[in-house]
Amino acid sequence: MASDTLLHRLLKGRTRRAEEAQVLALLRAASPAELDRILIETDAAQLISSLDDRLFGPDNRTAVRDLLVSRLGDLSIQARANLAYGLQAGHTCRADAEAIREIFFSVGGEELTLLKNAMNMRIDSHDLEGLVYSDVKSPTIRAEILAHIAREAAGVEPGEAKVLCDIDDTVICALHDRRYPRGTIYPGILALLDALDRGPDDDPFSLGDLTFVTARPGDAFGLIENYTRASLRRAGIAHHSVMTGTVQALFTRDRMAGRKIANIEHYHALFPEYRLVFLGDSGQADIAVGDLLWQRLEHVLDIVFVHDVVHTPDAERVRLSAERIHLVDTYIGAARIAHERGLIARAGLDRVIEESFAALDDVRWSSVEQEHATRALFEADAAASA
Repeated sequence: MASDTLLHRLLKGRTRRAEEAQVLALLRAASPAELDRILIETDAAQLISSLDDRLFGPDNRTAVRDLLVSRLGDLSIQARANLAYGLQAGHTCRADAEAIREIFFSVGGEELTLLKNAMNMRIDSHDLEGLVYSDVKSPTIRAEILAHIAREAAGVEPGEAKVLCDIDDTVICALHDRRYPRGTIYPGILALLDALDRGPDDDPFSLGDLTFVTARPGDAFGLIENYTRASLRRAGIAHHSVMTGTVQALFTRDRMAGRKIANIEHYHALFPEYRLVFLGDSGQADIAVGDLLWQRLEHVLDIVFVHDVVHTPDAERVRLSAERIHLVDTYIGAARIAHERGLIARAGLDRVIEESFAALDDVRWSSVEQEHATRALFEADAAASA
């Protein structure tokens, strides 16, 4: 523990050559358990960026990267994920990308699934999708990582789905929905996402299987994506990742759908061992997204839910249901279908019902008529779920 304290003291402020040499010496002398603890408890991005490569003098950043990669066998899954983040944050050069590739190659099978999930649990924009598709700039290295993922996923069966979810008018009343005051978190959505995350037995292989796919644009510094994440955490959704859109994708529904499909296909390539569930809304392009998903990813797609915010006619709902796109008025209705399909446990359905009615009591309704009409939808779906 004394070496850990010294390391943290050395990394405070600006490190000069002498401090850098001490950092390297501490890491070289660390036992496997000590090194693992250091990589878990220390900000790996700070550790790596605190050391420099010099035009005249030692290349200490290269030295620390090479040292840690050479000792991957001493590191736990979480420590390897943290090391990948350390190489991902800031500028990621080709040598960093090669080191990231070695982190992926260091595990296989179920351990690789656990590593990918750990990488994807970042609470900033540095998640797995950003790592592989943005920070690793070499198409060759990216293809090698994706090929390794595809090979190793073949024998892994998590037994649960990854949940892909829109945000505006799906989680939060934001654009087209007039049944709720603007900004309302939809009653039951948090419990439904949690139930889907926990799976059919309420005993998950992994938590955090939730990714938001939004048409909102991203940017080079992840500012909009980080804002989206912060908004979702305030809504009570702590464990998730976010895939953003582009400014151009906001111009037409076809572009919105195309961008979301591209993101989802990226996501499937990263997690081919998982099945997929998609939740969207009827206000923008998500019906088209659902249709394209059934065309392109039918072999892994479990279900498409569309939160109906524009009063779709009954005949159109029946037609879409025949095409396996389920329009729902409330998330109790979605949870009932999910339970019938074996996607969530009965306990999960019960939690959705309980949370929905509790949340309805907290809504600041615009009128008594608005409240009565919306409550009637929940009561009908709850009765059908009994």
